[in-house]
Amino acid sequence: MRYKPKWTLTGVVIVKQRKRRRRLKKKVKIVLAIIGVFILTLVWITTANKEEEEEMKTNTATEEVETESEKGTDVEVTEKEEEVEKTDETTEAGQALMDKTLEMNASYPGNIGLVLLNKATDEKIEVNADTVFTSASLYKLYVTYAVLTEVDKGNLSLDTTINDQTMATIDDYLRETITVSSNQTAIALANRLGWDVIEKFAQENGFTETTFNTSNENGVILRGTLQTTPSNVADLLNRLMDGTLLSKTSSDYFMGLLVDQQLVYALNTGLSDEVSFAHKTGVLDSVSHDAGIITDSDGQDYIVVVMSDGWTYAYDEATPFFIEMGQSIMDYLSAQ
Repeated sequence: MRYKPKWTLTGVVIVKQRKRRRRLKKKVKIVLAIIGVFILTLVWITTANKEEEEEMKTNTATEEVETESEKGTDVEVTEKEEEVEKTDETTEAGQALMDKTLEMNASYPGNIGLVLLNKATDEKIEVNADTVFTSASLYKLYVTYAVLTEVDKGNLSLDTTINDQTMATIDDYLRETITVSSNQTAIALANRLGWDVIEKFAQENGFTETTFNTSNENGVILRGTLQTTPSNVADLLNRLMDGTLLSKTSSDYFMGLLVDQQLVYALNTGLSDEVSFAHKTGVLDSVSHDAGIITDSDGQDYIVVVMSDGWTYAYDEATPFFIEMGQSIMDYLSAQ
């Protein structure tokens, strides 16, 4: 065995210790570097979280502002859907009727339209007066107006035969059209004049929201959805009463048809027997209307138009509504 001097062994040990120290320092540096990265990561995450929180606060504030803005828009839409006409001359009784109508409008399906014109005081109460409703049989008021205008012009006569088989006259058909709301006679009269002619006639005479949505199919005029507004119907009745719609003879004749109304399922259910009601009803599954002239025991007249939609089977479902509406109108009349 070869002999190695002590100093040589000691030198090897020293070299090995130095190598260990270098490796240890390297490990320490690596650990410190890892710790540094970890700390930097924590700082970055904390900062990012704070920025995110600030952004969330900003977004939340923005959303709250947008929500308030949307609420404001909803209010505008609601007010638009419930168009209310209130003037400085609105009486306490008028305001009560308006409030009651709005209350019912909120609780019943669909829309409720009301126009009440006090002919003695000119007070007018309107809720959704310009809302377009399906006309149902109220379109027959416009057909009658158009036919009687032709009578006034001398182009037709109430004695004109319209059915050669039955020898029924225009007078017979108008009475059936208004007093019992016959669809057969109303359609025959409309076909006699032309649906498009009556539609154009109505609009040219100021009833601009009233339409039959007619179309021409290969030369045949077809009617579509029949539409009108409470305001248009009230205007027709008001002009009829004022004598500006037709001649005196035709005006009296038209009023007589309304007086002889046989259908009393709507507003009559809530009106008192102390008043008379010359009117025209209109009902389909989804809509129910009543429009006419109420005359109280003192001879004071009121134009009244009530239109409603959103029903499933209106003839039955609308009865409680019309009872309540009629009673509310009676409360107004009693205050006059």
